[in-house]
Amino acid sequence: MNISIKMLKEIKLDNFVVFASLPDMGKVGGLVSEHLIKELQVEKFAEIGIFEKPWVKNEKGLVKPVIDTYDFYVNYENKVIIMTGKEQPQDPNNLINLCLTSFNIIKNIGIPKIIYTSGGYHQPQLAQAPKVYAVSTDKETVIKLKSLGINVFDTEIEVITWFNGVVLGVASEMKFNAIGLFGEIMETNEKQPLAAKSILKVFSILENISINTDGFDLEYENQMLDKSKRIDNDGNTSKKSGPGIG
Repeated sequence: MNISIKMLKEIKLDNFVVFASLPDMGKVGGLVSEHLIKELQVEKFAEIGIFEKPWVKNEKGLVKPVIDTYDFYVNYENKVIIMTGKEQPQDPNNLINLCLTSFNIIKNIGIPKIIYTSGGYHQPQLAQAPKVYAVSTDKETVIKLKSLGINVFDTEIEVITWFNGVVLGVASEMKFNAIGLFGEIMETNEKQPLAAKSILKVFSILENISINTDGFDLEYENQMLDKSKRIDNDGNTSKKSGPGIG
């Protein structure tokens, strides 16, 4: 009862690509999918709604449920389906159901060539441009990624949490080939546009799709200007924590 689907248009494609990621550490997964929507000519065709918040809205005495929405867009030119949302489901059952419902929508479109997701990889001591690390549901794809010079997670990470990880597991169970691209970030509580930029560069290479990422540079510059105004006398802007992903 807490999940609903709204189909705005029936889409039929073959040999298409799916990019599905939600905001995570540094908002990376959300930044990537939102940028694809912004830069590619897209049309919204579906929406999933989840009612899971332990509160409701009150507007002048009229109560309304709080529904989190997850939107699906299509870019016909490059045959790309993009799925995104503003936040992650907090209940594990809702998380699994969102993945399953998303793939049901995708299967009605056709058989995807490959499914991508993305997110942040916390590296507190990062001192250079963010690198991108990949994982896949297919051994041959892992070999291909390495042959292209793309970093692949080895022993650095054992688990990948929440939607941007679980969606890969569900894809594997449903026999879909999938790739996760994770960009290095220094801070988890602020947007990390350079990590998103690095991920989209890798995606552009893998799928031969031209994507303008200049907006990320401007966002980073504005972020640094704003941060310089907030630095305290000791130069501390955030608390340190260990590496992680998810």
